[in-house]
Amino acid sequence: MVKKILLGTIVGAVTIFLITFAWQSLPVAETGIRSLPHEEALSAAMRLGISEPGWYMFPGIDVARQNDPAEQKRFLAAFSHGPTGLIIFQPGGTEFSFPKLLVKQFLFGAVAAFVMSWLLAMSAGALAGFGQRVLFVALVALFGGFVTDLPYWNWYGFPGNYTAAHLIGIVLTWGATGCALAAIVKPRAA
Repeated sequence: MVKKILLGTIVGAVTIFLITFAWQSLPVAETGIRSLPHEEALSAAMRLGISEPGWYMFPGIDVARQNDPAEQKRFLAAFSHGPTGLIIFQPGGTEFSFPKLLVKQFLFGAVAAFVMSWLLAMSAGALAGFGQRVLFVALVALFGGFVTDLPYWNWYGFPGNYTAAHLIGIVLTWGATGCALAAIVKPRAA
């Protein structure tokens, strides 16, 4: 079974990589993502106002005073008035290396394929049919999307169309990967 898990990991990683590449080539993958208007002026203001890299939410709340009713009232008023948003910020920028990012993405897929292959191997007796194994993989992936993407939509205001498109991409990617894994990681013959 170890050989099947390792083979599933390799085949799954390649499948994830190729399907994700194809998905990212489609316009639907960019649903809900927009370029920042007046980028130069806003970037200049951010360089002046933000010195540390990080994930910034605005309006912010003073964490030291978050239980103070006056601070809560101020935050709620600012949140209601707007604007609201998130910024993932690097004040000095970072090197953009497409090859390095592709290698990392492949490795993330390999780790995920390993975990999914292991889960399939552990449940192989209960998932005797090919379709059951494919559905299992797709549902586990959808579960992961639900516990990540839906809270981001709910709490941080990620666009609904982006969230829906991302969840569709997860199901398609992992459905195809599930087909590859289900063909490899299957129950032992009786």
